[in-house]
Amino acid sequence: MGDSEFQPVSLDSISNTLAYLGALYAQKLAENLNKADSSSSGKLADSIVPLDVTVFGSVYAVEIEAAKFAKFIDEGVNGWAKNRGSKFTFKGGKSSGKRKGGGARPLTEMQKSVKEWLLREGNMSRNISRPTTQREARQMSITSATDRAAISAAFMIKRQGIKPTHFWRDATKEMRSIVEIELGKALKVDIINSITV
Repeated sequence: MGDSEFQPVSLDSISNTLAYLGALYAQKLAENLNKADSSSSGKLADSIVPLDVTVFGSVYAVEIEAAKFAKFIDEGVNGWAKNRGSKFTFKGGKSSGKRKGGGARPLTEMQKSVKEWLLREGNMSRNISRPTTQREARQMSITSATDRAAISAAFMIKRQGIKPTHFWRDATKEMRSIVEIELGKALKVDIINSITV
């Protein structure tokens, strides 16, 4: 008013609150994932982290980073033999397990992830057969028991699909009211602080 100078309102409290909300959101995502008993999703819970608050002009944002397969665990994946009601579906079907030129095919990313889980959780099959012929013995020496179990488990996952957990959707629903309340409080603090300066 009159000759007084205007200064932009500092939104430090909003920025700090967004950082807090990002951490809380990541925590709720991990908790919901554990509640859904998705420990078999590997390192997904550990991959969920809030990023730093960013400011684009007058827009403040905080993003949550997670392993790219989080959406498949949240929404599920249709299997070859079972429809899970998901927009995602596993590609392909049975394969021979052999590549051109002979020899066993290297493990796919999914098979590697299943193998890590088998080793971590100790869920190796108890009924791994012993070789009965020399040919079987040679094949078994090429592919370890863990690799075979991972290949078999990955095949069954693709066949049956992945049941949706909705861990992300549910955490988002929980966070809506919290975000509204916390940002309202932060905005009041920033406005009061700008008036008293």
